[in-house]
Amino acid sequence: MYISINFKKGDIAEGIVTSIKKYGVFLSFDGGYIGLLHISEISTNFVNNISNFFKVGDLVNVLIKDVDKNSKFLKVSIKDLPDELNEYKEILPSKKVTSYLKEIDFSKLEKSLPKMVEEEIEREKQLWVLKSDLSTLIKI
Repeated sequence: MYISINFKKGDIAEGIVTSIKKYGVFLSFDGGYIGLLHISEISTNFVNNISNFFKVGDLVNVLIKDVDKNSKFLKVSIKDLPDELNEYKEILPSKKVTSYLKEIDFSKLEKSLPKMVEEEIEREKQLWVLKSDLSTLIKI
């Protein structure tokens, strides 16, 4: 059973990195909430490889941008955190990468991203059920 948590837009919360994808980082939060930190929400500058900045198990402070209480899904950001809480504000852009990005068509990713996020949310929910079942067995 989860403690009742009432996240709201604008809150700052700490999440645990549970999965790293090319398009973002999935985080687990108290109360069974799952969040996606999209790659575009990490820094105002280009992030080439998310794995250079995060690893599974990291604790990360984020700003909550949107809350879906039904699915317990959070859209979160680091780049919009106050400077004193933002450990990633010093990510510097690469001139080579910046000019290359102007030529890329991201429309295919934009179309397939919602399905990829939905699949990851379902996987995270299954992990929470397994963790819950395991903690019940350990208490016995």
